[in-house]
Amino acid sequence: MQNTDNASLPPGPFTRAQAEAMVARYLNVTVEDDQGTHFRLVIRDCSEMLIWRDWNFAPQAGEMLNRCLISDGIPVSPQPLSH
Repeated sequence: MQNTDNASLPPGPFTRAQAEAMVARYLNVTVEDDQGTHFRLVIRDCSEMLIWRDWNFAPQAGEMLNRCLISDGIPVSPQPLSH
């Protein structure tokens, strides 16, 4: 099993705030199929091919998304320079 300590989603369901933090942190991670109370967090590769997606309420959603972020080497978004 991959170590997912560096990823920021809990192993099970996750909140919109947690999903938005992941979108801000990683390139190629987006929120899709937004139904208000539930939505999918989606990971794509650099050519926009789907790697993984899961609903925010799924029992192991965070665990699987964390694994994909680590195993597929999804790049972290560049941080703006602080002055």
